[in-house]
Amino acid sequence: MLAEWWRHNRLTLVAGQAGSGKTSLLQAGILPALEREEARLTVLPIGRLSYGATFPSAALPEHNPYTLGLLRSWSPGEKATRLADLTLFEYVKRISSDGIILAAIDHVDELLAESGQRRAHRREFLAELADALLRESRLHLLVVGRNEAIDAVAEALGAGARHEVTALTASAAFEAVSKPLIGTSRIFADGAAEMLVADLQTTRIVDSEGTGRYLVDDKVEPALLQVACAQVWEALQASVRNISVRDIRGYGDIDDALGAHYGMVIARVAGDHKLPAKRLKSWLLKNFVTEFGTLGRAYEGTTNTAGMPNEVARALEDNHLLVARPQSGARWYELISDRLIEPLRQVGDMRAAGIEADGHLRAAEHALTIGDLYLAGQHATEIVNTPGTSLRFRADAYSLLGNVAYEGDKPQDAEAHYREAAQSYGAVGDSRTVAYELTAIGRLLVTQGRAAEAADELHAALARVPGDLGVQTELARALWEDDKGLAAVGILNEVLRVDGGNKAALRARGEILAYLGEASEAMRDLDRVTMQGQPSVRAARGLALAELGEQRAARKEIEDAVAEGRHNGPVLLYAARVFALTGDDRAAAEHARLAAGATDPPLSPRHREVAWHLVADGR
Repeated sequence: MLAEWWRHNRLTLVAGQAGSGKTSLLQAGILPALEREEARLTVLPIGRLSYGATFPSAALPEHNPYTLGLLRSWSPGEKATRLADLTLFEYVKRISSDGIILAAIDHVDELLAESGQRRAHRREFLAELADALLRESRLHLLVVGRNEAIDAVAEALGAGARHEVTALTASAAFEAVSKPLIGTSRIFADGAAEMLVADLQTTRIVDSEGTGRYLVDDKVEPALLQVACAQVWEALQASVRNISVRDIRGYGDIDDALGAHYGMVIARVAGDHKLPAKRLKSWLLKNFVTEFGTLGRAYEGTTNTAGMPNEVARALEDNHLLVARPQSGARWYELISDRLIEPLRQVGDMRAAGIEADGHLRAAEHALTIGDLYLAGQHATEIVNTPGTSLRFRADAYSLLGNVAYEGDKPQDAEAHYREAAQSYGAVGDSRTVAYELTAIGRLLVTQGRAAEAADELHAALARVPGDLGVQTELARALWEDDKGLAAVGILNEVLRVDGGNKAALRARGEILAYLGEASEAMRDLDRVTMQGQPSVRAARGLALAELGEQRAARKEIEDAVAEGRHNGPVLLYAARVFALTGDDRAAAEHARLAAGATDPPLSPRHREVAWHLVADGR
């Protein structure tokens, strides 16, 4: 059904609570149901927003991390440097197909980051998605996520066709248990699979006085079913071929399986957030189990949930122990199922199972995507501090640590981590990735006013990837910051000879030409690029317009640019020059003074000198 919905609707939304089996439905249900051989049908790889989070983000021009992550997952073989400047519409438009383009986004919950910067990225990303759907009629989008995230997507994109993934019926649970054995050497004997399902449906409720009773639910939570099945498969002896009722009784103790699994979850989440595991277990029992032995609830406040940081509750939701249900504008948490109550009470051994390096890396990427820099750094640090970790994982972890520091506005820490990453990638012979780490270092050095050192790093990067247009463009920017504008234009001319539509190169050349007084040539470049989210480009356009004598249009561009980039050194310097050209010396001096002290980004030493000269001229 959902495969058909996807084919015939421009937007299909698949929503469900954490652990409801949405991803399994997409991978094992929807995709196999598509007739891939059908003509005029293009199916993109499953999209993720956190894809490629170890790539050094400082090596790229300003970009939306959600857009880039999605494009990299849709096109995993393409360079990040080529994708970073594309909008979603531009990417889909260039797909050479006359038929339907089926594109999916899984785990869209990663949009629900709390940091201010990530919220802004979310708004921009959803606006891009809406624009792509509006302008590209071939695009049929399938979005999979928790109800809360799907509601946010629907608000931005429209209702679409919506499917709610709920708990499994008994018959569906039976199929989920038995079907994976088809084609293997094992089968379930009569009644064995049914016993496993019935156990998951049956909950023993014990109140504070020890009085017990049993409740039978007509549904089964997929997350609990997965834990129970894993327990059976791990416990069965290899020689067992016909899984009997006796085997289920002997090896399939559901309470033990759930208790062991969620004991490890509690220990892992407690460790990630520097909490004693016993305290976290006590908090769960106190707030989510009532004195009657039934499910309790707690709402998420501004910073905490029943006295526990919200990040902890959300981590427990990610690990399918809690589920959030919206009500009256608030998020209310409860255990994913009352079938967990007794196993949770019985949890004794709460030691986190060892996580392999790839697990830490996935957790770090997810944490970075949702804006949890602390947790991302913890997981990445665990990789680099573990003896025997492969050089490749160490390199990825160092690069991700560089991204954490970069997003946390710690350029010197980011530079140090990227250098460690470059050394490790070099040790495994990955010269191309070394080049991108060096490019990241070069861009960081430019922001610190060390343009000559930056040019050296970027020359070293180009020696490893001589044809990379992105690295060449960054070298041109470094040369311009080092007061070598003509050399920078020469490099950009070559980039644009190879790729005449390269937006990063057009922006850079347009800015430099405007600064050098070549207004007509600058306008030809700047008229071909977007101004949105690029205040320095808008300011350069304002400067070019002022040089052409179009004072009213120039003032409008500069005012808009300054409103976007109040602490942006180049923007304020361009503004000062516009005001000087239009005869407003006082405004020119004031903006030049602000430019000299700007920090986001700061001016290079040479351009700071220019700013102070404008200050002096205005006195």
